[in-house]
Amino acid sequence: MARTCRPFTALDIKQCATGTYAVGGATGLYFRKNKSQSLFFLRYTDETGRHDLSLGQYPSLTLVKAREEANRLMSRIQKGVDVLAERREKQASAARRKYVKHTFADVSREWVKDRVRLNYWKNDDRGEARTLSILEMYVFPAIGSKDINKVTVDDVCNLLTPIWTTKYSTARKAKTYIYKVFQWAIAKKICKLHENPGDSRFSLGILMEPLQKHAATSKHYAACDVAEIPLFFFHSARYNSASARACEFAILTCSRSKAVREATWDEIDLNKGVWTIPVEHDKIKTEGRDRRIFLSNQAIELLRSLPRYPGSKVLFPNQRGCPLSDAALTMFLRGMHEDRMVTDGRGWIDPMLKKANGNPAIITIHGSARATFRTWAKSDIYENNRRFDQEAVELCLLHAKRDAYKGAYDRAFLERERQLIMSAWGEYCWSMRNARKNDQQRSTTSRTRSK
Repeated sequence: MARTCRPFTALDIKQCATGTYAVGGATGLYFRKNKSQSLFFLRYTDETGRHDLSLGQYPSLTLVKAREEANRLMSRIQKGVDVLAERREKQASAARRKYVKHTFADVSREWVKDRVRLNYWKNDDRGEARTLSILEMYVFPAIGSKDINKVTVDDVCNLLTPIWTTKYSTARKAKTYIYKVFQWAIAKKICKLHENPGDSRFSLGILMEPLQKHAATSKHYAACDVAEIPLFFFHSARYNSASARACEFAILTCSRSKAVREATWDEIDLNKGVWTIPVEHDKIKTEGRDRRIFLSNQAIELLRSLPRYPGSKVLFPNQRGCPLSDAALTMFLRGMHEDRMVTDGRGWIDPMLKKANGNPAIITIHGSARATFRTWAKSDIYENNRRFDQEAVELCLLHAKRDAYKGAYDRAFLERERQLIMSAWGEYCWSMRNARKNDQQRSTTSRTRSK
């Protein structure tokens, strides 16, 4: 039996002993205190019997608020409303909403929203749409409706397998997004899995090992012939576009398309001749990694020639002031190819690579900026294999140090060696352009003297 007493004050509630009390001040309001908790509840009787409806725990719920809530509920009870049934439906609805929120698709969309909030794609107006597009097209149909806590490694492997050999680049992006969604969900305590199903370092890597090997041996990017690089720069100088300059800069710095397209002026130190790529634009996210690109005189000259656009920090903006798309660079190279086809019928193709249908492969920016540079830097024909520190060559490409060296090259970051390599590469790239420029200067001088 509850002990009846005068209407309680806040002090009474604070000082009362263990037991159940009719608080007063509101019909049916009670207070119960035991060793584990203290709470207010509403006791009422309807046609189904007597009920005790919890109002909330003390002290989170104060006496004043408890009386207000008790009066509100009792008024509804007197009107015939089944407040207990309402309470149960509300709890059930909340449980349903919680479950839906935790589907892989909904968690993925929350992850994307979080990236937008943190300005992850501040320099890429298509980043959000591109990420959602891959998720919606390739990932959500397979696992989007599943509770994120019930997605397995097998689920991830099964959805990636069909596209791994046909759309390798897309498959890799999908796998990366899956991994990052799970990492974010684990950090937010939404996902309680002990192993990230999208992490290739564990079970997924073992299951997909045959596919990884296939991809590693079959995927090549069409690259410009080393011998034709000077000719490429000679021809590209004729084009006055951001895409042309971006392609030239990518080759001069042997950098990935993403890093070049999203590069901003605050990443560049022209006085020191250094471009520092931020971690979000780097393929490898390892902390403490040296992401500096040492700029040749040619790369610096190119940058100094670029126009600056108010309101845009991007080196190579499109007409809206946003970073160029990868497709824009591809279209430029195809345009160069078609223009050259008119003159020599050969165009810009990779002499060592053909498409699956047997047709010549038009050069790509990734292949020409990285594979071509690497071939040149390691070539015996150009005597660069003995001329350059080969570990420094890999660091110019921002490749991780090989384990085989075991710290033998941990003598700083080989800055001087990298500067030497990039300087020589810049001179080689512009050799035909400079030769033609020198010829024109000599011709002008000769005409002036003859007068």
